[in-house]
Amino acid sequence: MRKLLTALALSAAMAVPAWADGFFEGKTITYIIATSPGGNYDAYARLIGKQLEERLGADKILFKNLPGAGHIIGANTLAASKPDGLTIGTFNTGLIYAQILEQEGINFDLRQMSWIGKAEADARVIVVSEDSGLKDFTDLLNLSEPVNFSTSGVGSASFTESKLLKDAFDLKIELIPGYKGNEGEMAMLRGEVAGQLASYASIKPFVDAGSGHTIVSVGGDIEPQAITYAESDRAKAIINLIQAMSTLGRLTAAPAGVPDDVLRELRTAYMDVMQDPAFLAEAERLGLPIEPESGEHVEQMVFAALNQTPETVKLIASALEVEIPSITVTSEILSLADKNKVVEFHSGDAVIKSEISGSRTAITINGASGDRGGLKVGMACEIVYDPTNEDFEPSSMNCNG
Repeated sequence: MRKLLTALALSAAMAVPAWADGFFEGKTITYIIATSPGGNYDAYARLIGKQLEERLGADKILFKNLPGAGHIIGANTLAASKPDGLTIGTFNTGLIYAQILEQEGINFDLRQMSWIGKAEADARVIVVSEDSGLKDFTDLLNLSEPVNFSTSGVGSASFTESKLLKDAFDLKIELIPGYKGNEGEMAMLRGEVAGQLASYASIKPFVDAGSGHTIVSVGGDIEPQAITYAESDRAKAIINLIQAMSTLGRLTAAPAGVPDDVLRELRTAYMDVMQDPAFLAEAERLGLPIEPESGEHVEQMVFAALNQTPETVKLIASALEVEIPSITVTSEILSLADKNKVVEFHSGDAVIKSEISGSRTAITINGASGDRGGLKVGMACEIVYDPTNEDFEPSSMNCNG
């Protein structure tokens, strides 16, 4: 009898649905999509959202499209929402570039977002129309007169990375921003533009239909790869940066401050969806590749993407023709010298040796105003510094430890 009861208990436990924690049962969730209806961001969000509704036991999920300003409007709205787990959203990875460059209008910090997961690794490809006269990437490199390329709005990953590749290879292309969803493909069919840089998943149906062809790729397993054409260190650095960003595809996040137990329930349900055979079959039917990562891993990837070296920030700013902003990093203090006037810390993969000003550097230690004398090796700090200053002088150091 005891064995029978044990077996029944085990069977009941295995039958408990993914929403057993119960917070979302019977509630309404709003899923913000920072694009217009149509296109892959919308398709991924709606497919994932419908599955999350069932997994979480929610009454329903309302999809809210908020396009504009290169996904900034949608992301700002998400960040300003109540952090109760009932508002989630998706937006373009171009916002990582926007935050690095401190773009005007950003009212969020991606480091503070409550990351739920990602659905895809998003290889970038340059596709040209069959009527463009361009057979391969060499033809594009050797153009004597510029051709038009479509991009999404200014600030999007499409626009930013198109400008970066234009700079890396000195491409003779004129970027025409503002195309939404599949409008870029329609512009190629009409002959308004010769091509575009796009995610492989979003442009694949256009290629499969025989309307265009891929001439080069950044990331993924599509040949040829752009890195093989890169001759300068600058070009190689740009391509490596875009390839790193391409691993963060179709993100889902919630505002900063979602309670740990609620966020854990969201993350668990999200990863359950990503492994559900019915979901995977529907994604395949819709031509939506799935290469998921958990919210915990996405959080680490976003931190790494934002934590760039001064050289990389200068490279991005130069390619996009914007003013070089201050850099914000989170790092332990690696060393202190000269009575704490000189500090070393990590910025991306680089070790920065910085000179602290006794009057200009604002220092906070464990939440209280302090000075450089109170700094210690091993303290965890958020450091803001000027990459153009020869001494990399910090404007502020907020440290704990």
